[in-house]
Amino acid sequence: MTTTDQADPVIIHQGLVKVRKRRWLLWGTIIIYLPGLWLALQQGFSSGTLAKLFGAWVALLCLVVGLATVVKCPRCGNAFHTNGPTFLPVRKCVHCNLHVKADKKADHPKT
Repeated sequence: MTTTDQADPVIIHQGLVKVRKRRWLLWGTIIIYLPGLWLALQQGFSSGTLAKLFGAWVALLCLVVGLATVVKCPRCGNAFHTNGPTFLPVRKCVHCNLHVKADKKADHPKT
């Protein structure tokens, strides 16, 4: 990995695709909670079953946050969303400020 802006565009693209997939997985897991809870309540499940479903969702969320935490920036090689112990699901690398859509921007020079 290199810290210069001259990094291979193919490597940048492949790395950012992976970052975007992890972000979609994270936000999808978070968003699915309310409709899932509503469906579970509509089914009339017992409180024990609801607690187990909630525990399963929390376990899934922990796994997905872990995956999003360790995804590497293709330009600098550091964790894209993590700076020390802090997880920040922002749209730029917290180390080199590479935007999550840098490979899609129209003003990005084609090389």
